[in-house]
Amino acid sequence: MQRWLIILAGLVLVLALGWASCATDTDPVLSPASASGRGEGDDAPAPTLAPLKLMGGRISGFVMRDGQPVSRARVSLKAAGLLVTLTLDDGRFLFEDVPSGQVYLAASTADAASEVVGPLQVVPEGKIEAVQLTLTPSVKIEGRVIGLLTQQPVAGATVVSPTQAGRTDAAGKFTLTGARTQTWLEVSAPGFVSRTEWVSLELAAAGGKLELVLSPTSRVEGTVVESGAPVAAATVWAELGEGARRGERSLNVFTDRQGRFSLECAAGTLQLAAVTPSGIRVKGPLVRVSVGETRTGIVLDAGEVSSASGVVTRAGLPVVGAQISAIDASTEEVSALATTRLDGAFRFDGLGLGKYVLQVRAGALTTSAGPFEHQGDGRSWVVTLQEGGSLVGRVEPASAGVAVRWRSGSWSGPVAQTVTDASGHFHFEGLPQELLSLDAEGPAGAATARAKAGDDVVLVLKKGFVTVHLVDDTNQPVTDGVLVARSLDTGTTRRQLVLAPDGVTRVDLPTGRWELSLEAAGRGRSASVSVGVTEQGADVRLVLEAAIALSGRVTDKASSLPITGARVEAISGEIGRGSKVSVLTDARGEFLLPPVPRSATVVVTREGFAPQWRPAAQGRWDVALVGAPRHPAGPEFSQFEGVGMTLDGRTGPIIVALVSEGSPAERAGVQAGDQILSVDGVPVAGQNINAVVARIRGPSGSAVVVGFQRGAQSFELTIRRRLLTL
Repeated sequence: MQRWLIILAGLVLVLALGWASCATDTDPVLSPASASGRGEGDDAPAPTLAPLKLMGGRISGFVMRDGQPVSRARVSLKAAGLLVTLTLDDGRFLFEDVPSGQVYLAASTADAASEVVGPLQVVPEGKIEAVQLTLTPSVKIEGRVIGLLTQQPVAGATVVSPTQAGRTDAAGKFTLTGARTQTWLEVSAPGFVSRTEWVSLELAAAGGKLELVLSPTSRVEGTVVESGAPVAAATVWAELGEGARRGERSLNVFTDRQGRFSLECAAGTLQLAAVTPSGIRVKGPLVRVSVGETRTGIVLDAGEVSSASGVVTRAGLPVVGAQISAIDASTEEVSALATTRLDGAFRFDGLGLGKYVLQVRAGALTTSAGPFEHQGDGRSWVVTLQEGGSLVGRVEPASAGVAVRWRSGSWSGPVAQTVTDASGHFHFEGLPQELLSLDAEGPAGAATARAKAGDDVVLVLKKGFVTVHLVDDTNQPVTDGVLVARSLDTGTTRRQLVLAPDGVTRVDLPTGRWELSLEAAGRGRSASVSVGVTEQGADVRLVLEAAIALSGRVTDKASSLPITGARVEAISGEIGRGSKVSVLTDARGEFLLPPVPRSATVVVTREGFAPQWRPAAQGRWDVALVGAPRHPAGPEFSQFEGVGMTLDGRTGPIIVALVSEGSPAERAGVQAGDQILSVDGVPVAGQNINAVVARIRGPSGSAVVVGFQRGAQSFELTIRRRLLTL
């Protein structure tokens, strides 16, 4: 389980409302130093900077090999950027003014490397001392970097590891060294989206071989405005809204004096967002961006904003010091934060008009209230903290400091966390009266369970793992993709970005029943495989369908002239859990799709023309579109408010046929095959399936209680609805 945390922590750093701007320095040898940059479009003279007091942390330690200190060893510190130093004669190293957050350390010489140590938590002016990095003989990592679209080698790409930095040759190949454990690689090249990924070398033969795919850079350009005026120095980012990389965020950019921004990003469905210098959260539009496309004219409008206020009470008395988050009911994004005063009152300034769910934390108690409609009318929002239930439990083997958390079926519910005491016990208060998912993680392993308030829970920590073999249907190894693991016991979903030399990797998971699948860029997703994870380990083989690179030409049937800017999109997999990739036709009307599953459906669309589609397996497609000037362009996205379940009532009982990826239903633990028994306490037996669907759907932010039957077990889940996109 630690590997999941390492991967997630190594990719992103979260701020309260926005994302920190960061840059990756790929210079092979760097020294710890401060740096400053100028915002995009800022043509003013650079100001003179006065000396500043160092506010970062300090990390020191030593490098050893065979019990002896190692001089002039290369020590790398990985945070948002990369810092490198050399050890002194006595093997000591020192990093000063290290930015706050999680960092990783590794050391190397010409023929040896250490394991990556971390994550280490750095705090302002804090000290982390006596970190020991032990060198062991290194292994060789060989690989090739190719472009997603052309599948051709990328020459001159920069590849950086904790031990070395280098560039790919004319054939896109590189060779590095590393420890025979887990390490990371940063890969970048002009015109491509940069990547930082973790690599597992334990199972590869002599370091193994990699084929790493870089996606051409896509771009979104536009402006941020507030009350019609451009906003300078706003922070803008994009978040992927589909596929196994759902939730992955771009690096931040800043608007210039005219409120303009230019954001490099990966292709796909993107949710744009911004934060103004005054702290106003701007919900941007949802846009679909093709591989290598530049979308222009995008406007992020803060719209009408005003203050919203309310009061938090408990047993009729004001609650002081409660922390309150205003969560957008349609996007689940935290839009504002506040703290209650002595009279229990709170206030959000600069909150956009819309619908919000409030999450209130006061000590051990947590309440979700709403949704509240913010119309700028000054209406007070009243939140009453409920006592809720309590849950007492312990972990075995008994040990202190084991992290334990719970989550509910409501996306606005907290992921509340505590740690065990010296006897291994933990205690939660203020729990909702519904089925909860529990997770625990410590040095002895991890555990998951389902429980309700009032239960006495025992979480038995075990270290389970799965050896995963990644291949295509010609038995060739697949070395670059995203592993998706979903617990069949609790519904917990985990995603692991993997570079797997020789197509083999190891996934650490709590023991229990899991479902695994693999998604590779442009190649769709494998079939899911169920596996019982044990302490002795298990083996899984995930097979990707054969892919085909599709090219063609799009013309106007009436004039035979080429059509520029037509979108050619390949769609594979099930609705709500599928994969999409698209490109635009060039000035000659030609297109080249990256390899896609042969079973994919290819759709060609262009405003003013009737769409056409056919299977990808039919190969090259020269398509003539028929003009339809009076036919209005369809919506770019299909959206509805609900929980993300597809139901089937053809055989009698109403069954869950599909659970959409990333939906509230998936988060609550709903599984395909579950039978629907009731909705808000009313049985569904004998009802028309359309009527049942209508009752489950409802306004974003509102909750619905659905009763299920799974085998011999019947249970209820409270699921909070939100805006869903297909």
